[in-house]
Amino acid sequence: MSLASLFVVCRFVHFASVMQLFGACVFSRLLAPAGFSQVLTGKNQTLILASAVLSALTAFLMLAVQAGVMGNGWADTTNPTVWLLILMTTFGEVWRWHMLLAVVALLVLLLDGLPGRYLIVLLLSTGMLLSLALIGHAAIHQGTMGIVQRSNHGLHLLSAAYWLGSLLPLLSCMSFTHQPAHRAAAITTLLRFSTLGHIAVALVVVTGVINGLMILQHWPSDWRSPYWLLLLAKVLLVALMIGVALFNRYRLVPQLAKQPEQAQRNMIYVCWLEFALALLVIALVSLFATLPPN
Repeated sequence: MSLASLFVVCRFVHFASVMQLFGACVFSRLLAPAGFSQVLTGKNQTLILASAVLSALTAFLMLAVQAGVMGNGWADTTNPTVWLLILMTTFGEVWRWHMLLAVVALLVLLLDGLPGRYLIVLLLSTGMLLSLALIGHAAIHQGTMGIVQRSNHGLHLLSAAYWLGSLLPLLSCMSFTHQPAHRAAAITTLLRFSTLGHIAVALVVVTGVINGLMILQHWPSDWRSPYWLLLLAKVLLVALMIGVALFNRYRLVPQLAKQPEQAQRNMIYVCWLEFALALLVIALVSLFATLPPN
């Protein structure tokens, strides 16, 4: 595998893990009612910890791979001097803080007795997502336009992270609807997710369109461009995700009252499908984010 390919893979795993970390913390700590929040957090503890571990590891791995890409190949991936040079670039000025946030989030999770540690991790993961909006294609403008672009992309990442990162905790929450002691709280959590989910999906679409217009700045002149083709594929996948989400909410959810077991089984299948589609979207973004937007 080439360094360029490895960077795409690392970028994919990193973005997915950071989004999962954010979404799982939001779902477990903010959407769940008091009391049930602790139960749901315990259910998703392994998922949250694994996301934090992957976020921290891939943050450093991306720096190492970047050093190799900008240096003299594989040998420079472990060269401290090249690492320091990378950290002095525009990318590095953002990435040093990003890595610090990732490490602190992992350390906080490892402190079992720390009060409010999941809320702290939520804030740290928010900072990680916002810092990702300061690099790459979404940071090509300067001045006022640059502030608008970065702010818009930050909101895009937060909305997408809520959508993607909540899917697995959603599945775990559904299992509590069969338990009388937690049924009411679980249903309340699911309803809150659905309400905010409509807003999150709308924000993903609107901010995505704005972000695309600000990056591309013109209508495509060559549809054979890899960037354009991958971007089009992403748009189609997001549209499919929205269709799946609408089917889940407005077709399967009403069936819970008539055929609860069958409806919930179908909802689980649909959630897994939506999660798989979300990973494909992140994979596409990780790839075309390394290509020139022409």
